[in-house]
Amino acid sequence: MLIPCIEGGDAVKNVLFVLPFLGYTGADRVIFTLLNNLDRTKIKPFLLVHSDKEEKSGLIKYLKDDVTVISLGINGRISRNLHRIIYGMRKNIKLYNIDTVLISDGTSNASISPFLFLFGDAKIIARESNLPSLFETKKVVRFLYKNFYSNYDRIIVQSNDMYDDLTKQMNISRDKIVKINNPLDYDFIISKSQEKSAYEMPSNKINLLAIGRLTYQKGFDLLLEGISKLKNDKYHLTLVGQGEDDMKLRDICKRLDIITKVTFIDKTDNPYALMKQADVFISSSRWEGYPNVVIEALACGLPVVANDYPGGINEIINDSNGYICDIRNDLEENLESALKLRNVSYDKKKIDVIFRAYEDTIIS
Repeated sequence: MLIPCIEGGDAVKNVLFVLPFLGYTGADRVIFTLLNNLDRTKIKPFLLVHSDKEEKSGLIKYLKDDVTVISLGINGRISRNLHRIIYGMRKNIKLYNIDTVLISDGTSNASISPFLFLFGDAKIIARESNLPSLFETKKVVRFLYKNFYSNYDRIIVQSNDMYDDLTKQMNISRDKIVKINNPLDYDFIISKSQEKSAYEMPSNKINLLAIGRLTYQKGFDLLLEGISKLKNDKYHLTLVGQGEDDMKLRDICKRLDIITKVTFIDKTDNPYALMKQADVFISSSRWEGYPNVVIEALACGLPVVANDYPGGINEIINDSNGYICDIRNDLEENLESALKLRNVSYDKKKIDVIFRAYEDTIIS
């Protein structure tokens, strides 16, 4: 969807959000929330994605009509298409008189960081979404973080652990970094949670839910070991996600003899309807940047049991909404405690504060 250029000015800033896809990952949902909810008297939002194909950018159809969506038609790896990405950004920054660019993908952020001078006078912001010292294994990407990431005008992190990781492990200047927690579109989440899910959890079980890419980082192998140690059959796990560890995790279920206790779902357009059915949400990661799916589960009234990992979980979970533990060895006792929690919720007062912090960072 293309609309005529609107000149930037003091009143309204033209802001371009850049990421590979607008899908259902936590980082993508954050940008989706910002695009739909930032104050239109201050910000006119534009979205540039590598590809707008439905299977990768399924959230585009839920964007408000006033969001200008630009697709570069790129489906390959960032490393092979970096020149096309930079050219596409430069072209559209000029075309739409963009005042501020916010890039929200760690690897893309690092790859683009040596070339920010090509984008003229636009303010360039990186939104970090992980702990790069743990997540980024390629030497060239780590080199870019350490030597060029400070080229950004501002870098947004979501947790104290992310702040420490960038400053201590990646040598990023402290004065470049601002901490802002992830926002929620509370009304959207509650509305979607009331819809009928395409999947029905077993009605005679206590239903556990975990959502994320099937990768080493997400620690689902640890969770499956924890499930195998549960003493009775009252619990059932629904695991939602796709990724390179799919067959490995299914093999673990066979080896541990828990096939009947676990249901795999490769993807869903509405995770919130599943959250509404579940009894406990489980976050089993080895590390995170700031686990957006956890605060979404809390917004749906779902207590959380989380692995004890770096990346903001200890800033979210408290005695009123869940428990942090060794997910592999201490799962059952923490599940029993979580099931006793009542009136689990997310503090909606935080939401406006977070949106205002984003707006101030973008337009200041």
